[in-house]
Amino acid sequence: MNPRAIAVALLLAAGTLQAAEPRAFDGASPAAIARANRDQPHIVVFWSLYCEPCREEMHQWGELQRRYPRVPIHLVSTDGPRELGNVRKYLETQKLGKVQTWIFGDEFTERVRYAVDPAWRGELPRTYLYDRAHRATVRSGKMPASEISDWIARAAASPPRR
Repeated sequence: MNPRAIAVALLLAAGTLQAAEPRAFDGASPAAIARANRDQPHIVVFWSLYCEPCREEMHQWGELQRRYPRVPIHLVSTDGPRELGNVRKYLETQKLGKVQTWIFGDEFTERVRYAVDPAWRGELPRTYLYDRAHRATVRSGKMPASEISDWIARAAASPPRR
């Protein structure tokens, strides 16, 4: 193989390992995610760079996305736009694959949190497991991958909403 072809292959491989650029998450984002995932289970996880339990469970999201590619996973950093560079660097160190990444696009985080869930007071990690009917199972704190796998099996078997 010639050196140019090797260089192109390496660049392509590197591009598939890098996390996608986090998108801005604002008050309209929960509805946009719901529309994009209509009639299919999906997971939305809120985390922060400064949340140790969030960082401890981060590795499992990429693994779960690879095991269950038909269940979209959205990781939303609550750190805000000023932390975009740090969030981007951290995400690049993770093996997230096709996990979709977001970052709060408003420094007034309370407004964004309220749009997600008026009962949410900011505890992290915060996981929303949405079934096909868009009913949410909500958990604060770390969730074991086995519990998420069990939920995915049940959610995938449930009938879509009508």
